[in-house]
Amino acid sequence: MDKVEINEKIKQGEKSQAVRKKLVERTRESEKVARDGKMSLAQEVVQTVDLPHPIYIDSAEGPYLTDIDGNQYIDLTGGFGPHVLGNKPEVVERALRSQIEKGWHFGIPSAGQKQLSALIKEADACVDQVAFCNSGTEATMYAFRAARAFSGKQVVALFDGSYHGVHDYALVKADTKSDRSRPSPTTLGTGVPSVVADDLMLMLPYRDETAFDLIRERKDELAMVVIEPVQSSNPRLDNQDFFNKLRDVCTECGVLLMFDEVITGFRIAYGGCKEYYGIEPDLVTYGKAVGGGLPIGAVGGRKDIMDTFSGADDAPFIFTGGTFSGNPLTMSAGLAALEYMNENKDDIYPYLKKQGDRLSRDVNQFCKSENIPAKLMNAASMFVLGFSSNEINSSRDIDSSLRIVEREFYLHLLGHDVIVPGIHLAFLSWAHSEAIVDEVINAFQLAFMDLRHDGLV
Repeated sequence: MDKVEINEKIKQGEKSQAVRKKLVERTRESEKVARDGKMSLAQEVVQTVDLPHPIYIDSAEGPYLTDIDGNQYIDLTGGFGPHVLGNKPEVVERALRSQIEKGWHFGIPSAGQKQLSALIKEADACVDQVAFCNSGTEATMYAFRAARAFSGKQVVALFDGSYHGVHDYALVKADTKSDRSRPSPTTLGTGVPSVVADDLMLMLPYRDETAFDLIRERKDELAMVVIEPVQSSNPRLDNQDFFNKLRDVCTECGVLLMFDEVITGFRIAYGGCKEYYGIEPDLVTYGKAVGGGLPIGAVGGRKDIMDTFSGADDAPFIFTGGTFSGNPLTMSAGLAALEYMNENKDDIYPYLKKQGDRLSRDVNQFCKSENIPAKLMNAASMFVLGFSSNEINSSRDIDSSLRIVEREFYLHLLGHDVIVPGIHLAFLSWAHSEAIVDEVINAFQLAFMDLRHDGLV
């Protein structure tokens, strides 16, 4: 089906129109907020579903979100990844209340920075020192800067299908029309100087050993290779051999290797993907779970590279800053969350993987039995649904012609009281019981059958 035919089926579809009517009627307060805010708000943070207005959340607890109209949903958003323990875990809430009594922002350092950095170092064998900032975007930006300063080289390599934040260097992507084995760079959106893509960044093919040839060819100008050990667009854990070879090639060529663990850190395992794969990168970036649900970014790595943040031991100095970097509220929340996850890691992480694998297995079995062109891809508790008739080895294998159907699926899922973020990377948490995962599986099946009823799959 082409886009015109799909849109016509949605327009005429009994289930498609019924779910829109249902959702609009029960979210009148959200509609009012959206209407009143149009004069002042340039952009919503994320448009969760294909409705005339966003749905605004009022409260969250455990595995649930409740919107301002009082509707409750099973939350698969996870705050876009931070909530490994679920929404508003008691241990974090208690730590925040205690800190608020003392004050929530000083500017001048508090002891919490020392305590949280020590906990991260203890969890990660490749980290000698840590520097805090306010977001994953800041963390990758500072890591790129540190690598360039340390190496004296200017080019940073990224992989096709990656996501590393929203600064200019991270918005360089592979042109999907270019050769898979030698992808050409382009930029996501306008406003990024062309010199960034053309001269300062190198695109590498994901899960393709041609990448190693490109690293060897560009080693004299290449400061660092950056990779998500689990790609948001293609979550999977069967990357051991590729990562082993990547580590060896970077060492051979004298090029730094960075793991971007903003999403995977303290989620895939307590020690992140470095623990899972047994590989030590030179630099690592953190965010999300490290802050216990509050804004945070962190860069960690070898001391000689991290010395660039302070200029210690005659290292080339890089400038960083941030009014709220290392603020006491975030440090308190992060400490509480990580201490709890560490104490209970033998229970939390096997459970998250078990439930993520179960969700993926049951949904994929259903799709196969019903001949639905969709696959749920997961890496432990991280998962994404891809509509495609082809085997998905990289983000390029996802059928873009079915994006409209994908958006329609998430609308129907919301109609069955399960909410997935607009970016569609979704998460299970420690708060999602087996019974709730059962509800999620059932909601996925019902949403698929809604699409089938209207002739969309």
